[in-house]
Amino acid sequence: MREFHEAVAGFVPPPDAVWREGGHWSEGLIIGHNDAAPYNAAWRAGRLTGFFDWDYAGPVTREWDLAFAAFSWVPLHARHVVAPQGFTAFETRAERLRRFLGAYGWDGSAAELLNVVKAWISAHADGIRRLAAAGEAAFVRFRDQGVPVDLERALAELDALRF
Repeated sequence: MREFHEAVAGFVPPPDAVWREGGHWSEGLIIGHNDAAPYNAAWRAGRLTGFFDWDYAGPVTREWDLAFAAFSWVPLHARHVVAPQGFTAFETRAERLRRFLGAYGWDGSAAELLNVVKAWISAHADGIRRLAAAGEAAFVRFRDQGVPVDLERALAELDALRF
C-alpha cells in the first residue's frame, strides 16, 4: 500500500473527474483504493500481490486510505463481527496495529492513526445512513442489516484500546 501511495503521489486527475463517492480533488490528496480489505486482495504463492475492485477509488489522504486498511486487516471492527471470521485474539489488537503501521512505514503513532480510524468509522456509518435515506438499495440493505450499529459498537470497543 505504501508503494502504491508513493507511486500515485504526483498524479493529478483532470478537473472534471467524477468519483463514485463524490469526493473532490485538492492538493495533498492521493487517489486511494478506499476498500483495500482482505476480500479485495490478490495473492500468489501466499504473498499479497495487489488489490482489485477499485470501484471506490477516489481522492483521499494517505491516512484515510490507511485507516480503512487497518480497520480491515488488524482487524479493528466490532468483536462480534470479526470473531466468526476467526479473529478472537482481541488482546493483540494494539500490537497488531503497531506492526501493520510499521510494515506500511507510518511515521506517526498508532494512537494518531487510531483517531483517523475512528473518524473513518463515524463517517462510514453516517454515509450508510445518508445513502439509505436517499433510497440507494445496497445501503438500505446495509442499514437494515445493522451495519451502522455494528460500526458504532466498533467505535465503543476501540475507545478501550490502549497503547
